[in-house]
Amino acid sequence: MQLLKTIENANLKPNIEKKIIDIFSTKSIDFEHRFLELTGDDLENLSKINSLIIENMDFLMDKFYDHLLEFKETKDIMLEKPGLVEHLREVHTSYFKELFSLKYDDNYLALRFNTGLTHLNVNIPFNVFMGSYSYFLSLVIYFIKDELPKRGFSHKEILNIVNSIQKIINLDITLVIRAYYSKEISEKEKLSDDFIKRLSRIAEFRDEDTGAHIERMSYYCMIIARYLGFDYDFQMDILEASPMHDIGKISIPDYILLKPAKLTDDEFEIMKTHTTKGYEILTGSDSKIMKFGAEIALSHHERYDGYGYPNRLKGEDIPISGRICIVSDVFDALTNKRIYKPAYSVEESISIMKNEMGVGKYFDPAVFDAFTKGFDDIMTIKNHYKS
Repeated sequence: MQLLKTIENANLKPNIEKKIIDIFSTKSIDFEHRFLELTGDDLENLSKINSLIIENMDFLMDKFYDHLLEFKETKDIMLEKPGLVEHLREVHTSYFKELFSLKYDDNYLALRFNTGLTHLNVNIPFNVFMGSYSYFLSLVIYFIKDELPKRGFSHKEILNIVNSIQKIINLDITLVIRAYYSKEISEKEKLSDDFIKRLSRIAEFRDEDTGAHIERMSYYCMIIARYLGFDYDFQMDILEASPMHDIGKISIPDYILLKPAKLTDDEFEIMKTHTTKGYEILTGSDSKIMKFGAEIALSHHERYDGYGYPNRLKGEDIPISGRICIVSDVFDALTNKRIYKPAYSVEESISIMKNEMGVGKYFDPAVFDAFTKGFDDIMTIKNHYKS
């Protein structure tokens, strides 16, 4: 099987090879169903546009490489060796053409795994790889939204096609993440703190407002946990796991993520999927921190009154990590400028949380009380990690 040859060619230690085979080969049926579970409707949607995308791949690559060469980090990597840009462009063109060929078989899985290993082995930073990939997703979405109305597609048809594109690209990204993750976990026997921080900063590549955000809100979570009476281990776990709360936003296109205005109902429905997408990316790991991160990614928009998303959990049915994270996340979002809103003062933000959003509605009263008790510590963090 081609997948086994790919693993053997990676020249890994026997115990590492066995772990990777366990994930990608002996469990390939479960793995494929879990991460490539495309419906018939998805395949039908993709079949309507796959030839259009493939025919225009050179145009998309022009835009993609113009973007990559604007940034010093990616530019330095690509210009390090003569001819590398041309080689990478050829590889990427082939890669994305195959993605839209709709042939999701064992060879496809092997090539995705090998791509992840290749980028890792040549020291492509994880956040650069993922940020670049998410930008390509945005290019495809913009292109489709511009072209399909000219071809008579309705708004509903276009929305369905966009959702299917997001799904296959997000699933494809997940496969590559697994390759990164498998080698890291095999060589170190656990996820390093650096890896988790890189994973957490994927959104930062696209949204400049999120950089200090993940630092602040993770410490807010730790402080709230302390004032709730949790032990040191729990405090450290939530400090390390909470930065991954928005990892699912890699699947959200820029026209939604960076929109400087209120989202439409359809756009908000897409935005809400970042919770389940984040969970899909992080779940299934043996790492305690990754499991905790998956729980937080899924639950950090659940409301105490049961009107949150994605599962409309209520009260103590919401994991305590999610109940802590929503308080930390909202406070930081309110007190800092975002593309769609100005920064509110601390006083205005507390008033909004108490009076407009509501303790007992959005927030667990016990968690909000711990937030209040630890407020001096929270302000120390806020002032230290400024945007």
